[in-house]
Amino acid sequence: MDVDLLSFAANTFYGPTGMGGLYIKRGTLIWPFIDGGVQENNKRAGSENLIGIIGMGVAAEIAKTVLPERMAHNLSLKNELIKQLPHYVDEYIINTHPTESLPNLLSVSIQYIEGESVVLMLDDDNIATSTRSACASGSLRSSHVLLSIGRSSADAQGTIVISFGIDNTIEDITTFLTSLKTIVTTLRDISPLYQKRK
Repeated sequence: MDVDLLSFAANTFYGPTGMGGLYIKRGTLIWPFIDGGVQENNKRAGSENLIGIIGMGVAAEIAKTVLPERMAHNLSLKNELIKQLPHYVDEYIINTHPTESLPNLLSVSIQYIEGESVVLMLDDDNIATSTRSACASGSLRSSHVLLSIGRSSADAQGTIVISFGIDNTIEDITTFLTSLKTIVTTLRDISPLYQKRK
């Protein structure tokens, strides 16, 4: 890949949560955040999590062999959701590029409502979604990425991120959309933005 540094998290390929790795290209200079750690070539202090490292390695080996099947499965779910969405909800914007995007993620801005409310109500139906990337989950501000691609602040606040995994099915898509339709109707009934639009 001809990169100098590459970080990765094990949970993204079904490895142990909290484990990760950093590839450092030979000759790339880095400075340790905490001094010490001769066992890590003076790059970091602390003991290695041997069990976690082994678990991550096994998960990576498995992922390497089944990656094409996982990607095809996730993409089929994503495409089905995109195809069925207009039958359940109107006035939304798909933020994800149709082809140049990850097969397991879909970002949708549902207009006139708050994405945070949608996520909480979906959670009541045992459906897990998010309003933004995990690294920005503590922020209440509109996504700078969505704003930079031209979304209004209101539309950015109405965004939910849907992810797919190896255990999801086509039936899960129908369950999700049925729940989403009810939630969007409920929230728009009390939305001043939606009432003004009407």
